[in-house]
Amino acid sequence: MAGVAEAERRLRIRLPSDYIAFIETYGAGGIGGDSLWIPPPYRAAGGDSVVAMAELFWEQAPEFYSRWLPAEVGADMLLRWGFIEDGTHLFWLMTGNDSDAWPIADLDEDGGPLTVHEDGFAAYVRRWCTPASGLTEEAMQFMHWREYDHLLDQGLDPSTGLPWDI
Repeated sequence: MAGVAEAERRLRIRLPSDYIAFIETYGAGGIGGDSLWIPPPYRAAGGDSVVAMAELFWEQAPEFYSRWLPAEVGADMLLRWGFIEDGTHLFWLMTGNDSDAWPIADLDEDGGPLTVHEDGFAAYVRRWCTPASGLTEEAMQFMHWREYDHLLDQGLDPSTGLPWDI
Protein backbone atom coordinates (compact mmCIF):
# COMPACT_ATOMS: atom_id res chain seq x y z
CA MET A 1 0.00 0.00 0.00
CA ALA A 2 1.15 3.48 -0.79
CA GLY A 3 2.51 5.17 2.26
CA VAL A 4 3.35 2.10 4.35
CA ALA A 5 6.84 1.60 2.93
CA GLU A 6 7.65 5.31 3.17
CA ALA A 7 6.34 5.51 6.75
CA GLU A 8 8.41 2.49 7.77
CA ARG A 9 11.48 3.95 6.08
CA ARG A 10 11.08 7.35 7.76
CA LEU A 11 10.29 5.91 11.20
CA ARG A 12 12.83 3.06 10.89
CA ILE A 13 10.32 0.53 12.19
CA ARG A 14 7.87 -2.04 10.83
CA LEU A 15 4.27 -0.96 11.39
CA PRO A 16 2.00 -3.53 13.06
CA SER A 17 0.40 -5.88 10.53
CA ASP A 18 -3.13 -5.38 11.91
CA TYR A 19 -2.83 -1.62 11.32
CA ILE A 20 -1.55 -2.23 7.79
CA ALA A 21 -4.44 -4.65 7.10
CA PHE A 22 -6.94 -2.07 8.41
CA ILE A 23 -5.49 0.69 6.23
CA GLU A 24 -5.36 -1.60 3.17
CA THR A 25 -8.98 -2.64 3.71
CA TYR A 26 -10.64 0.60 4.85
CA GLY A 27 -8.13 3.41 4.41
CA ALA A 28 -7.63 6.26 6.84
CA GLY A 29 -10.61 7.87 8.45
CA GLY A 30 -12.77 8.32 11.48
CA ILE A 31 -14.96 6.02 13.48
CA GLY A 32 -18.04 7.61 14.97
CA GLY A 33 -17.71 10.80 12.93
CA ASP A 34 -14.26 11.81 14.04
CA SER A 35 -14.51 10.36 17.54
CA LEU A 36 -11.60 7.99 16.85
CA TRP A 37 -9.27 9.20 14.08
CA ILE A 38 -7.04 6.69 12.30
CA PRO A 39 -4.63 8.48 9.96
CA PRO A 40 -2.77 7.05 6.98
CA PRO A 41 0.81 5.92 7.52
CA TYR A 42 2.33 8.74 5.43
CA ARG A 43 1.17 11.66 3.27
CA ALA A 44 3.67 13.43 1.05
CA ALA A 45 1.48 16.55 1.04
CA GLY A 46 1.47 16.79 4.83
CA GLY A 47 -1.46 16.68 7.17
CA ASP A 48 -2.28 14.02 9.70
CA SER A 49 -0.33 10.82 9.22
CA VAL A 50 1.37 8.37 11.55
CA VAL A 51 4.74 9.84 10.52
CA ALA A 52 3.68 13.47 11.05
CA MET A 53 1.92 12.77 14.35
CA ALA A 54 4.83 10.72 15.70
CA GLU A 55 7.38 13.37 14.74
CA LEU A 56 5.25 16.13 16.27
CA PHE A 57 4.81 14.15 19.50
CA TRP A 58 8.54 13.42 19.76
CA GLU A 59 9.27 17.13 19.19
CA GLN A 60 6.73 18.32 21.78
CA ALA A 61 7.19 15.55 24.38
CA PRO A 62 10.06 17.10 26.34
CA GLU A 63 8.11 20.30 26.97
CA PHE A 64 4.51 19.07 27.16
CA TYR A 65 4.18 15.33 27.71
CA SER A 66 7.22 13.76 29.35
CA ARG A 67 6.07 14.70 32.84
CA TRP A 68 3.05 12.38 32.39
CA LEU A 69 5.13 9.37 31.38
CA PRO A 70 6.28 6.72 33.85
CA ALA A 71 10.05 6.70 34.44
CA GLU A 72 10.45 3.47 32.45
CA VAL A 73 8.67 4.87 29.36
CA GLY A 74 10.55 7.44 27.30
CA ALA A 75 8.78 9.47 24.63
CA ASP A 76 10.90 7.67 22.03
CA MET A 77 9.12 4.42 23.01
CA LEU A 78 5.75 5.87 21.96
CA LEU A 79 4.67 5.89 18.32
CA ARG A 80 1.54 8.01 17.94
CA TRP A 81 -0.98 6.44 15.56
CA GLY A 82 -4.25 8.25 16.24
CA PHE A 83 -6.40 10.29 18.55
CA ILE A 84 -9.81 10.50 20.12
CA GLU A 85 -11.83 13.72 19.89
CA ASP A 86 -11.70 14.20 23.67
CA GLY A 87 -7.97 14.97 23.40
CA THR A 88 -6.61 11.48 23.98
CA HIS A 89 -3.47 10.59 22.04
CA LEU A 90 -3.14 6.94 20.96
CA PHE A 91 0.21 5.19 20.70
CA TRP A 92 1.94 1.93 20.11
CA LEU A 93 4.22 1.29 23.08
CA MET A 94 7.32 0.01 21.28
CA THR A 95 8.40 -2.70 23.71
CA GLY A 96 10.66 -4.73 21.45
CA ASN A 97 11.37 -5.53 17.83
CA ASP A 98 8.06 -7.31 17.09
CA SER A 99 5.60 -4.54 16.20
CA ASP A 100 2.75 -7.05 16.22
CA ALA A 101 3.32 -7.50 19.97
CA TRP A 102 3.25 -3.77 20.81
CA PRO A 103 0.44 -2.87 23.22
CA ILE A 104 -1.66 0.24 22.79
CA ALA A 105 -1.20 3.17 25.17
CA ASP A 106 -3.19 6.34 25.53
CA LEU A 107 -2.42 9.70 27.07
CA ASP A 108 -4.84 12.53 27.77
CA GLU A 109 -3.28 15.73 26.42
CA ASP A 110 -4.59 17.65 29.42
CA GLY A 111 -2.59 15.73 31.95
CA GLY A 112 -2.07 12.05 31.56
CA PRO A 113 -1.65 9.55 32.91
CA LEU A 114 -0.30 7.13 30.35
CA THR A 115 -2.57 4.09 30.28
CA VAL A 116 -1.30 0.87 28.71
CA HIS A 117 -3.77 -1.59 27.19
CA GLU A 118 -2.48 -5.10 26.64
CA ASP A 119 -4.19 -5.45 23.27
CA GLY A 120 -2.90 -4.46 19.87
CA PHE A 121 -4.37 -2.13 17.26
CA ALA A 122 -7.18 -4.33 15.88
CA ALA A 123 -8.35 -5.51 19.30
CA TYR A 124 -8.27 -1.95 20.65
CA VAL A 125 -10.30 -0.58 17.72
CA ARG A 126 -12.76 -3.49 17.93
CA ARG A 127 -13.19 -2.94 21.68
CA TRP A 128 -13.53 0.81 21.18
CA CYS A 129 -16.32 0.29 18.65
CA THR A 130 -18.29 -2.26 20.66
CA PRO A 131 -21.54 -0.87 22.06
CA ALA A 132 -21.68 -0.70 25.86
CA SER A 133 -17.92 -1.26 26.07
CA GLY A 134 -17.69 1.66 28.41
CA LEU A 135 -16.24 3.71 25.58
CA THR A 136 -19.43 4.02 23.55
CA GLU A 137 -23.11 3.25 24.00
CA GLU A 138 -23.94 2.81 20.34
CA ALA A 139 -22.49 1.03 17.33
CA MET A 140 -19.85 3.06 15.53
CA GLN A 141 -19.43 3.48 11.80
CA PHE A 142 -16.20 4.03 9.91
CA MET A 143 -16.00 7.02 7.57
CA HIS A 144 -13.16 7.35 5.08
CA TRP A 145 -11.39 10.70 5.28
CA ARG A 146 -12.39 11.61 1.70
CA GLU A 147 -16.10 11.19 2.54
CA TYR A 148 -15.59 13.18 5.74
CA ASP A 149 -13.99 16.04 3.76
CA HIS A 150 -16.74 15.81 1.10
CA LEU A 151 -19.46 16.24 3.74
CA LEU A 152 -17.62 19.20 5.25
CA ASP A 153 -17.35 20.78 1.79
CA GLN A 154 -21.12 20.35 1.40
CA GLY A 155 -21.70 22.19 4.70
CA LEU A 156 -22.81 19.01 6.47
CA ASP A 157 -21.84 17.68 9.88
CA PRO A 158 -19.99 14.41 9.10
CA SER A 159 -21.26 12.75 12.29
CA THR A 160 -24.94 13.33 11.43
CA GLY A 161 -25.11 14.15 7.72
CA LEU A 162 -27.23 17.18 8.60
CA PRO A 163 -26.50 20.84 7.88
CA TRP A 164 -24.38 22.50 10.58
CA ASP A 165 -26.99 25.20 11.25
CA ILE A 166 -29.77 22.88 12.46
